[in-house]
Amino acid sequence: MKNIFWIFLFTLNFIISSHAEQATSESQMITRKERIKNAFNTLRADNLHILDGFYHPSLKFHDPLGEISGLDAMKAYYANMYKNVTDIRFEFGTLSEEGDDIFGIWNMILKAKSLNGGEEVKVLGVSHLKFDPETNLVIYHRDYFDMGSFIYEHIPILGSIIRRIKRKLGH
Repeated sequence: MKNIFWIFLFTLNFIISSHAEQATSESQMITRKERIKNAFNTLRADNLHILDGFYHPSLKFHDPLGEISGLDAMKAYYANMYKNVTDIRFEFGTLSEEGDDIFGIWNMILKAKSLNGGEEVKVLGVSHLKFDPETNLVIYHRDYFDMGSFIYEHIPILGSIIRRIKRKLGH
């Protein structure tokens, strides 16, 4: 009888421990879509180290400003871009996942000392991110957005010229 009691306790302990470990690992599991949202809504000039757990060291990045290769170059890009940013957030629309690729629509809302007199600037964009299946890190990232609505329209003289051209074209 004593042996049955110990076997019962051992089995019960094993079941409880297994269930607790499974629940912990499931709660720690975060989807790629959630990782994208978290990364871009927490990234700031003073915490670029979070990119180490997001981007692959062999990253290829493209946007209307140019192309970047490698994680260190990407960190330098964000350091330069965020140095004058006083506030930034992303509102994500549809994020579609197909295999290791995620395509997403977003609105970037930012305040920067050098844009729009420090007032909010809103930019609509679309991104394509490809995850490396072995590391689950982003190995390819391409952003599509209108540079005019991002920068050019918010530079005092150039902005008024671009807005005038758009009006004449019926936009």
